Amino acid sequence: MATQTVRTQAEIDEIRERVTGMYSKHPWPSTREADEEMGWRLRMLGIRKSDYEGKKVVELGCGTGEYSLWYATHGAADMTGVDLSKGSLALAEQKRTSGDVQNVRFLEKDILKLDLPDNTYDYAYSVGVLHHTGDTYKGFQHLCRIAKPGGVVVVSLYNSYSCFTLRVKQAICRLLGGKDLDKRARIGRKLFPFTMYSMNKRYHETNYELISYDIFAFPHATFHTGAEVLKWFDANNIEYTGSFAPLRFRDYFYAYSLPEYQSFKRTFSGFPLIRLFSWTMNKISTLLFRTRPDEHKTFPRPSWLSMFLVQMVWVCVGIRLNCFTIAGRKRA
Repeated sequence: MATQTVRTQAEIDEIRERVTGMYSKHPWPSTREADEEMGWRLRMLGIRKSDYEGKKVVELGCGTGEYSLWYATHGAADMTGVDLSKGSLALAEQKRTSGDVQNVRFLEKDILKLDLPDNTYDYAYSVGVLHHTGDTYKGFQHLCRIAKPGGVVVVSLYNSYSCFTLRVKQAICRLLGGKDLDKRARIGRKLFPFTMYSMNKRYHETNYELISYDIFAFPHATFHTGAEVLKWFDANNIEYTGSFAPLRFRDYFYAYSLPEYQSFKRTFSGFPLIRLFSWTMNKISTLLFRTRPDEHKTFPRPSWLSMFLVQMVWVCVGIRLNCFTIAGRKRA
């Protein structure tokens, strides 16, 4: 079902060492404000509070722990974050301790050799990590395996369409910097100042240098389409519930009518065209829809044509939507 290149175990091991080494030395993102984005994202994924409140939740690739800590402080009864980067896990644990969050634990484990038991978690997710592992589909299979029947599965990956222009910039950094990740990051900062400016504003000007490593220096990544990931859902018995950003045009009007958009729009800082588009969509959508704070919409599975057309538009959005997220529920 996976369309990515098949790699030997030795190649995967080398990717793992280089990726974990970089993120241990340059933990990312470390200052992400999960509160501003989670409300809008979860609504469009078809996820309700009852899906994670009082439940067992797991994150594969927790990094510096922002999302794990968000779930732990927003109702999850038992939160587990898994990562292989010692530097990132150290920051996550530091945040857990300083916040005195008792219902979360961080484990050092390889996602591709995951030994967590089958059918254990009510809510299993991975955000922006599996594409760095060397075998994205295998990581996704583990995500589905450890979810309980009836439980939620959420995966976020680099998108082949929205990453198009970014991939050109990354290729230039690889060509000029070779395997020297520090050099790649320096070249990215010098050659692409507008990209750096935009992403620095998106993260509220908190970690400029770290951004250059995550954008331009990472050792390995794969890129995926909505149709490809939905094939993975079918192969692993996962029923689609929603996507963020939406993979159907009509769902954008509903999305921009939601009150949660008001918090998320802060993340468009640094992207003037997206801010203008979002402001316009919000004004139009609030006239067309009257949503209630407790309303939860069910999203039909998008057609192949709808996904293709939406993702073609994402080419223009570029780096602000480099990852897309799809959610589903594991069938009993």
